[in-house]
Amino acid sequence: MSNKKIAILTDIHGNLLLLNAVLEELKKENIDDYIFCGDSITDGFDNEKILNKIKSLTSNVILGNREKSILEYDNKSWQNKKQWKSMLYTYNSLSKENLDYLKTLNIYKIITINNVKICISHGSPYNVRDLVCFNSYEIFDKLIADFNCDIYLFGHTHKEYMTKYKDKLFINTGTLSLPTNNKAVSTYGILTIDEKDIKYTLKEYKYDFKKIKEYYCNSDYHKICNEWCNLILYTLKYGIDYSNIFIEFLNKYCNNDEEKKNQLWEETFKEFMQKNNLEIL
Repeated sequence: MSNKKIAILTDIHGNLLLLNAVLEELKKENIDDYIFCGDSITDGFDNEKILNKIKSLTSNVILGNREKSILEYDNKSWQNKKQWKSMLYTYNSLSKENLDYLKTLNIYKIITINNVKICISHGSPYNVRDLVCFNSYEIFDKLIADFNCDIYLFGHTHKEYMTKYKDKLFINTGTLSLPTNNKAVSTYGILTIDEKDIKYTLKEYKYDFKKIKEYYCNSDYHKICNEWCNLILYTLKYGIDYSNIFIEFLNKYCNNDEEKKNQLWEETFKEFMQKNNLEIL
């Protein structure tokens, strides 16, 4: 039984530039296969190319909450809603072939490599939006009882960790895009599995923000979804989750009233940027 090296990537969020850069790094590692833990699309503009790339690499792919939202779209609720422009952009950018491909994916998948059983999910196998953290021991106990795998892989939180608990490994490789650890880095992981040992290595790719900025600002996405694109760019620059911080800021004004959000979107965005000393790009 030969060693198997498996690359684990999660939360690409529509950023083909970073995906290609990390895949180039992985060429040095003699990777045997890949695992993608969801949220590969949205928040960027190369969604079609990303899905085509992923399909060419592996079948070890699951749905994230972003893909699930795209599949659940009712063809009307995002229309003319400024707060949903980015999601609508993604939906409109996808071919029927790739929308059909997303329909074939599940929110979790169990695979076996060299007799090691691996459970792959984005949030958790129970709910794609579950937040599974490094110390979510109650969830870990339930997963062990329900699935009895050797390794459990997660995404969604953008927080990297590896926890060993009851002789099982619980791993989140962080995020390829939109870091929230105050560092401008992409994180991903490599599992090396043989008949005697399992080794996990967390990898970091420090990207050049100037290239990221140019990549986004030269796109139609920047023109059409300018506010959200700015939030994405500053998240990538500083490793601070400006997207969610802005949504919380907006909700204080609107009390989750969707119509108010639509009316106050641009005005509130400008105020938010000013308060945070961020130049609108």
